[in-house]
Amino acid sequence: MVGVRQFDEDEMIATALDVFWRKGLHDATMQDLAAATGVQRGSLYNAYGDKEAIFLRAFDQYAAQFLDAASSALAQGDTSARLRDFFDMIIVNMTDGTPQRGCLTTRTALDAAISSPDVRQRVQDVLTRLEQLVGKAISATPNRRSTADANRLARVIVTFTRGLAVMERAGYSRKQLRESATTFIDAVIGDA
Repeated sequence: MVGVRQFDEDEMIATALDVFWRKGLHDATMQDLAAATGVQRGSLYNAYGDKEAIFLRAFDQYAAQFLDAASSALAQGDTSARLRDFFDMIIVNMTDGTPQRGCLTTRTALDAAISSPDVRQRVQDVLTRLEQLVGKAISATPNRRSTADANRLARVIVTFTRGLAVMERAGYSRKQLRESATTFIDAVIGDA
């Protein structure tokens, strides 16, 4: 039937997300997406318009799941415990899979220089929301930090997560990344 999608859209988007995560927005092709999803290129073009539209749908799904996981990781304990759980979630997220898949947000941010304004905005939105979640978690625990200090520290913490993503791509192990995160928490939070 004309106008009726002959594929499971949720499954197709999840599979496309995996392709983009492995190859990046710019290296993934419509042929890659068609081969992975089992949906013909023409059907993908008809349903979504272009590769970037598929990417944006997949990235939005990823961002919602990622931010939910970050929020859960930051929900309990003192500041150090919240950050340990947060960094653990970040590290597991980027070191999962065989081969390890890295960080989709960071990979996309590095591609963003040659991407559209929509892609750059999506990346900025995820990082801004992540900063807000971290800032809220820090300011919610009893310590000596004002809300403004917590928000500034949140930006530093999110910046550090991008550094962890680069170190993971350079071949650092999950154990090494966790050691770096623990040292960072100890240096930045201390007894606060």
